[in-house]
Order: sequence, then structure tokens, then C-alpha cells
Amino acid sequence: MKKSILVVGLLLIALNSVVGLVSSVYSTFNFLMVDASLLFSIIIIYFVANSNMADGFKIGLSVLFSFSGIARCLCMAFAPDRFIDNIPIIVASVILFLEFICLTVPFFTKKR
Repeated sequence: MKKSILVVGLLLIALNSVVGLVSSVYSTFNFLMVDASLLFSIIIIYFVANSNMADGFKIGLSVLFSFSGIARCLCMAFAPDRFIDNIPIIVASVILFLEFICLTVPFFTKKR
């Protein structure tokens, strides 16, 4: 399972990069931002899969991070080609911040 997360994630990054390089409609800025978002999702989901938290947290967080990763990728794919006043990038950053908050909750709720 853990290796499949890496393989599928890297294949998604490769597919996105190929589409970004071939398509004239998909700007370089957007496909690089989507690649970065996919990389963050892979790292977070892989960390959850390798952690020693309870299985319920692993399953719930993996599903949550998959859907929020898709939302981040969509924000990045349709963002304007600039950093200044870019609402989709702000939304994707907030989603990433909330993911990190959700990631810390299981570690503080452990039985000691």
C-alpha cells in the first residue's frame, strides 16, 4: 500500500507534467503549481500511512487528504498566471494549512 501511494502519485505528477508541456492551453505556471500540490499530497498521505496512529485516523485522514488534494489541484489548475491577488492560490494555501492542522490532531489525542 505504501509503495502504491508513491507510484500512483509520481505517475500523476508525470502525467500532469506531460500534459503541461504538450498543451498550449495549460500554462507552465499552472502545471508547476499542480505538480507542487500533488507532491504535497503524496508526502502528507505517505506520512499518514507510515505513522503509528490508530487505523481509524489513518483511513479518515487519507480520504480527507485525497479529496482536499483534489480541491487544491483544481484551485491551482484554474488559477491566473500570477502570484499577486490570486484567490485560488490563497484558497489552496488555506486548504493546505487546514490539512496540517488535521494532521496534528491525532498526535495530541493519543493515549499516554
